[in-house]
Amino acid sequence: MQLTEPQQRTLDQLIGTERPVFPADLPQRLRDRIEEAARGLELGVPLWLGKERLNDLDRCEGTFWSKLAGEGPPFAHSRATALGVVQHRAIEVVVGAREALEAHDAASIAATRTADREERFAEYWRDLGTAEQDDLLMEVARRTALFEGSFPPLRDLRRELAPMVELPMKAELLGGSLVVSGKVDLVVGRPDRMQPMRAQRLLIDLKTGGAYPEHAEDNRAYALLHTLRFGVPPYRVASFFLEGGTWQVEDVREELLFHAADRVIAAARSAAALRGGREPVLKPGRWCTWCPRLDLCPSADPGPFGPSIAN
Repeated sequence: MQLTEPQQRTLDQLIGTERPVFPADLPQRLRDRIEEAARGLELGVPLWLGKERLNDLDRCEGTFWSKLAGEGPPFAHSRATALGVVQHRAIEVVVGAREALEAHDAASIAATRTADREERFAEYWRDLGTAEQDDLLMEVARRTALFEGSFPPLRDLRRELAPMVELPMKAELLGGSLVVSGKVDLVVGRPDRMQPMRAQRLLIDLKTGGAYPEHAEDNRAYALLHTLRFGVPPYRVASFFLEGGTWQVEDVREELLFHAADRVIAAARSAAALRGGREPVLKPGRWCTWCPRLDLCPSADPGPFGPSIAN
């Protein structure tokens, strides 16, 4: 199979060949660490944690608490969110198709499938004019072309690389009182049946913007979740930036997984304390612009964009 230089670089340097073997008791040690720390907490209703809530806590406990409390307007699609959901489904289409598809055809199929399966997207899509729909589909096609130009043809390498798009994962702890969940954009690699604790999977978060510090924490959370759900860690986690075909990567080690477990513990402790009546510790920053409590918070610092964004 002939690959372009960017495709070959992704295959050699990102997907790579090294596959470490982890101790068989590692998943249980991670689970025990979280459950032992959280067992005495008064969590009340089940606490669901994903990468967004963990990041909220790192930013500001007030934002974390407001999201847990369900404050803010109900979710409604914007162009950015609609573009994101169709983009991920378009990649699913090109990876899973029996025959090769043009990027724009994949985008059209993705939009149709998304409208069929998600009512909120269907309502948003119906309200768009034809020109707006065409503009969104063209942007999805552009991003799909960037993806295909960056990765080896995953459709043709399904037997070797076993790619999966939008893999949902959930780990229930303390009998379901604490739940960690998430969805990984792209997973590459199949389990080793002969040596089950050999890490065989690469988890990739696809990005269209710039790099932020929380991206690394997101990937560590995915690594922990994969370990708890499947009983074996991935060998590597990465954020892949489509515009430049570049990535930020981290090889998975035990220290990384325990760091991610400690973030879950910190979130559980914070949630229990806040539900018990403790006031949140406030920390202003750029996140103030999208916090539901922006207009009421005494510490809010919305910066140059101000309350107008929230309003």
